[in-house]
Amino acid sequence: MKPPKALSFIPIGLLSFACFWLMSCGYGFAPQGEHIDQRIVNIYVAPVVNKTSEAEAENILRTAFIDQILQSNRFKSASSPEQADAIIKASIISITTGVLSYRNNILAAEERMTITLEASLREKDSGKIIWSSPNVVGTADYRLQDNVNPKPARQQALAKLAKDTAENTFNLMMSDF
Repeated sequence: MKPPKALSFIPIGLLSFACFWLMSCGYGFAPQGEHIDQRIVNIYVAPVVNKTSEAEAENILRTAFIDQILQSNRFKSASSPEQADAIIKASIISITTGVLSYRNNILAAEERMTITLEASLREKDSGKIIWSSPNVVGTADYRLQDNVNPKPARQQALAKLAKDTAENTFNLMMSDF
């Protein structure tokens, strides 16, 4: 008796999967800080310097950096500089908003918030700079509600902007760009 046609594809499929699995390259999508000395495990995020008039921006950004460390497999967040092997320092240079579109009544409908940071990762003991950039820029677009108080939408945009910019900056640190 001849086997059904559907069953004849099973060995071919298994053989194809085995070949694919054996030949896969093991490429990783997220940088893991391979260029950073393996002795560096604990990273402390220093309080962020806020050179703008945007209240609480420094706390939101610092929390976003700590979240990035907690999400990484390679590093742990240190609660004090004494426990750290390396320290992330950041300064918010500017936060600006610009109107993207208007409503019929000449009120803004959408805005873009832009943040500019100066950031560095430094070994604590030797003081050696592992990574630094004087100009990290992030943007977030957001819609303003029909009401006259744009503050809630801007606060949400600032939280998203801090998260995205911290993630981008952390990835730059880990990939040594």
